[in-house]
Amino acid sequence: MRLLRSALAEPELSLERAITLMEYHIRRNAIAKASHDKTWRIKHKDVDFLLL
Repeated sequence: MRLLRSALAEPELSLERAITLMEYHIRRNAIAKASHDKTWRIKHKDVDFLLL
């Protein structure tokens, strides 16, 4: 949703600017996921993982 809002806020969205927006949001989401995972692991220390 944030990406869509960012794109719609641009009067003329060039390909270069669109790629920059995508890279920013991908990087932002990766940082947020890493933070969430770290917090989850701290709160659930006794949980064993079974990788499928």
